[in-house]
Amino acid sequence: MSLLGIARKSGDLLIGSKASEEAILRRKAKLIILSEDAGNSTKRNFSHLAQKFQIEIMSFPSKESLGALIGFKEAAVIVLTNEDFVESVKKLINSGGE
Repeated sequence: MSLLGIARKSGDLLIGSKASEEAILRRKAKLIILSEDAGNSTKRNFSHLAQKFQIEIMSFPSKESLGALIGFKEAAVIVLTNEDFVESVKKLINSGGE
């Protein structure tokens, strides 16, 4: 099982705009991962929230590739809520792994 799969099973990975935004507003989000082909309003909204709440935001090539990492057809945005996963996931994403 991938690291993101473990985070998802433990409830530390939230998928989609609504769940992600709620986690950010409740100050639970530790990392935002946003697909490069997300809609302009989604990108603007999450960029604004990331800046406002001082949360790191990472870019991922496409909704399909981001979704594939977590077992979905596609995902425009996901959020990690557990700091323990953040550094490992950042390293994996930067190295092109899962």
